[in-house]
This record gives sequence, structure tokens and C-alpha cells, in this order.
Amino acid sequence: MKRATAALLALVLALGCIWGSGRYFRGQLEGSLQRQLIYDTSLEKNYSPNAFSALRDESSLLVLGSSELTLHEESTHPQLVFGSGNSDFNTVLLGVPGTQSLNQAINLAALSDQMANKKAVFILSPQWFYKPGVYPETFASRFYLQMFDAFMKNEQVTDETKRKILRRCKELLVKDPERKKQVETYEKIYLTGDLDPLDYLQLGVGNLFSGLQSDYNVWRTQTYPHQQAEHRYTPFIASVKPSETTVHAGEIDWAALRQQGEEQGKSLCTNNSFYIEDKYYQQLIRARGYTARNSERDSSFKVSPEYDDLRLFLQVAKELGIEIMLVSVPVNGYWYDYTGFPQEDRKQYYQNIRNIAEQNGVQLADYSDREYEPYFLRDIMHLGWKGWAYLDEQIYQFYQAD
Repeated sequence: MKRATAALLALVLALGCIWGSGRYFRGQLEGSLQRQLIYDTSLEKNYSPNAFSALRDESSLLVLGSSELTLHEESTHPQLVFGSGNSDFNTVLLGVPGTQSLNQAINLAALSDQMANKKAVFILSPQWFYKPGVYPETFASRFYLQMFDAFMKNEQVTDETKRKILRRCKELLVKDPERKKQVETYEKIYLTGDLDPLDYLQLGVGNLFSGLQSDYNVWRTQTYPHQQAEHRYTPFIASVKPSETTVHAGEIDWAALRQQGEEQGKSLCTNNSFYIEDKYYQQLIRARGYTARNSERDSSFKVSPEYDDLRLFLQVAKELGIEIMLVSVPVNGYWYDYTGFPQEDRKQYYQNIRNIAEQNGVQLADYSDREYEPYFLRDIMHLGWKGWAYLDEQIYQFYQAD
């Protein structure tokens, strides 16, 4: 009896310590670290809904995307344009390489309760829409339990939509039995009613631990930036400081910003005829050499399960009452012509996105006619100096519109 009492007391004390630590780290993310998290694009941030508390400010707008969100050296990146958080308007960034439509549908529902501004921007990448869609390993690597937990608890998302997303999650987690089991446990508890008290207890304790871990990891990356996790995918430029004076977004000279992007792009694209940034061209393009020519002749974006994942994302947004602006980013026409990727297939992809936007009644920032515009992209797929300049303005206009 004494042993049982002692074990129970130890468990209560342990859970109390976890709960107290969790409150501390959550307080840090929602307090002193909030501003510097607005433009952070570390992998760790994506695990924790608490890292997005800046969305509670009506002057903040959620921008969802993937690898293009990372700041390289573009002076037109929204982090620099809007003063690294010291602005009367800010974009809160969510997305890392491999984050696609289904992941972002879950993330949107996880954060919707925090969003004072019921608008969001979703930047699409054509490369998501190859025939296989998102790869199971990629989806699993961007499946975050804390985000999924908040998604499942969001009562604004209908059971029908949750079932569709759960079905798709289970398909994609086939090679990750641990995460698949977590999804199935949520399904039993929240949808099928097949409630097992032990499952519920395990889930609750597991969430307590994972919540503490995710909040701690975000806190660590911000407090000790030199101690990054091994899986951090790319160096975030942490040396960028907030503007010394408040940036007033309404006073930005957008034409001058585009010209600035033109000049910076021209200075950084000097060693190739594809308008690709020099370092990228040296590291990735020259390494492939002659094998890249006509290597994409049989590729296509015409048919892909990613289209249905995008429709699921838009259905979630509709149920949440969140207004969406999709962003259709082009490919680098010079490079895609070189690799032989059929123009007709590219045109069909752009039209598919237009159709989905129209059918779902959402706004579309359509840049598909800029495949051959120098410096719109920084490489073969990512927004570059001029691309960000155009999009910064359109995002701000979207934010201002009634």
C-alpha cells in the first residue's frame, strides 16, 4: 500500500513539474519571444501552436507556404520589408520545405482560434503537383502532433471533413506506424465513439509531454540560437534586427521596392542565362551538367492527388470562416524549357489552380504569366527579389480589403 501511494505521489509530482514547466515555456512564447517568432522559419516553430500567438493581433496575417518562406538575402522578403516585426502590419510565417496542402489544412485549423484576423495567404508550389502528390515520408516528417491535436479539437471543422483528412493521413502514414496509431486513436476518441479510457489517458499524458517538448524546443532556438537541433533544415538568418523605427506599411513605395528587387537580382545572377542566382546555379545546376537537358520531357503537373488535398484545405478554411488568398507561383520558364518540361502541361496546371480558386470562391494572386520575367524567381522555383516585391504589395492589399 505504501509503495502504491509513493508511486502515485511521484506520478503526481512529475506531472505537476511538467505542467509547471509547460506554463513557463508557453508564457515565454506568448510574451517576450512573441515578436521575434513572427518571421522565424525554424523547423521547431512549426511543432507548437503556442509559437503563433502573434496572430492574436489583428494587424498580423498568417502566410502559409513551404521553402520559399526562408529568408536568404532578398531585401524584398516580408521580414525586411515589414521591419522584422516592428511594423503596423506583419505577416506571420508558417511552413518549411515539404509542407504541403494537407499539412497546412491541419495547421490552419490548429491556429484558427488564435487568429484575430480571419484571413490567410497560401503560397502554392507547382512541384507539389507531380503525379504522386506529397510523398508519405515527406508528409510524416511534417506531421506535428500538437497541431493535429488542436485540429481534432476544433469544433468548427465538421466531422465529415475530419474523416476525409483522417483517411488521407492514414494513407500517407502507412510507413510510420507510430504516427498512424496516434491518428487512429484520435479517430476513436473524437469520431467513432469507441472510447477506451486507457487510450484517452495515454493520449492525454503523451500530449502533455509532447507539448512541453515542442514549446521547449522553440524556446531554445530563440534563447540559444547557436544550439540548434540537428534536424534544423536550413540556417535562418537570425542576424536581422527589428527596424529602429516603426515601419508604416501604408507608406511603402511599392514601385521603388520592385526596382530594388530588379537591381538586387541583376547583381546576383551573373553566371548563367537562366536568371538563376549564382550560388544556386553553381551548387545544384552545374552539378547535374548536361544530364538536365530534356530530363523532364515526360513530367507533368496535370493530374495529382495534391489537387484534392488543396480542395480539403479550402474546405477547412470555409468551415472556419477564414478568407483565403492563394498564390500561384510560376516555374522558371527558361530552365523548364531547357529540361523539356512540356509547356502545355505547365499551362494546364496554372488553369487547374484558377479553376479551384474560382470554384471555391477564393482570391488568387496569379503570377503564372511571369515564367520568363527576370528575377521574379531566385532559382528554378522559389520566389526571388521581384517576386517578393510583387507579393508583399498584394498581401498588404488583401489585408486591407474589406
